[in-house]
Amino acid sequence: MTFVPMRDGSALHVRVVGKGQPVLMLPGLGMASAHWLPFVLPHAGRFRFYMPDFRGHGPSRHLGLSQPDVFESHARDVQDVVAHFGLTDYLLAGISLGATTALHVRQQTAFEGVRGYLHIDQSPNVLNGPDWTHGLAGERQADLFRHMRAALRVLDQHPDVAYFDELPVSVRVSLGFTLSALMGVLGASPTRVRIVRRVLPSLPERVARRVPLLRLDDMRAYLTAYSGGGHDYRPALSHGDVPVTLMVGMNSPLYAPAGQELVATRAKRGHVVRFERSGHAPLLDEPRKFRREFARFLHQSPA
Repeated sequence: MTFVPMRDGSALHVRVVGKGQPVLMLPGLGMASAHWLPFVLPHAGRFRFYMPDFRGHGPSRHLGLSQPDVFESHARDVQDVVAHFGLTDYLLAGISLGATTALHVRQQTAFEGVRGYLHIDQSPNVLNGPDWTHGLAGERQADLFRHMRAALRVLDQHPDVAYFDELPVSVRVSLGFTLSALMGVLGASPTRVRIVRRVLPSLPERVARRVPLLRLDDMRAYLTAYSGGGHDYRPALSHGDVPVTLMVGMNSPLYAPAGQELVATRAKRGHVVRFERSGHAPLLDEPRKFRREFARFLHQSPA
């Protein structure tokens, strides 16, 4: 296992597989680096994949965020990973939270050193407004943010509790109800909502401590980041001349395709790949097509 020193003194886990052209893969919220393996291993003979586990996830789950701003925290870590391995002329891919992190890095560096970028199902702006209706959950955003702020109010009553399983049972039940309702707004099936509502409050410690976001400082940080609107990356979409491939789930319950496609159409060299039968996770909903299109992205330029 490879642990990379970060500027705050922490050590972030980075899974490294393969040899050849470097490719940096940034995961989504709740996703571990191991989830990339079925898609990267077939290409390990020609590409060297660097797959960090974000703080609070996988083997990095013991690490708290280094900054109050979730996206700035992850972006700093990504830049530290790039510097540690000396990555230059590399391919970059990000899904969901990883894609937002990539856009945060782009805003700061104009993708210096990046040969090509793969953006998977994420809007360049989370917050709806007078000129933007393609943010998180679209027209359901007000309901989503209402549930997020309700969860934050519950957490504010227990500032000294570190983990979800340490909360009083009645609070776990109340918070489980709110979080499951939040998931429903984000497109989770009624069955999944019921399961989460029933199971979450009774998770044993050994399980709860391994589930992303059940560390309460992390939960607070993400709820605050998203309900506060995050960042608007639209002004930075035309920075630089890096080719951009966008993979968009046409049935994504989180982000409208019309908003996502701006990431590619604003680029000087942009390409949109539409997954007609996919929601927010094309790699799970249409894995065969994802494998094919991922291979095409990798081989877009000589390795």
